[in-house]
Amino acid sequence: MSSLFGNFTHFDALVFFAITVSVTFAFLSKRGALERLKYVAWAFLAFLLVAVGIGWLMLPFSR
Repeated sequence: MSSLFGNFTHFDALVFFAITVSVTFAFLSKRGALERLKYVAWAFLAFLLVAVGIGWLMLPFSR
């Protein structure tokens, strides 16, 4: 898998996943281009916020 994506860090993989899923969900659920763009931005930021928040909450348990 590393030859396909290069040397992705966990954050790079998160960003790739978030943008891919956000675009897919927008095209499946919204009709207009502006609606889709707003949904992609909202979903992408939500994915990042939730993932970073969960990672931050798990930090004390990693020590």
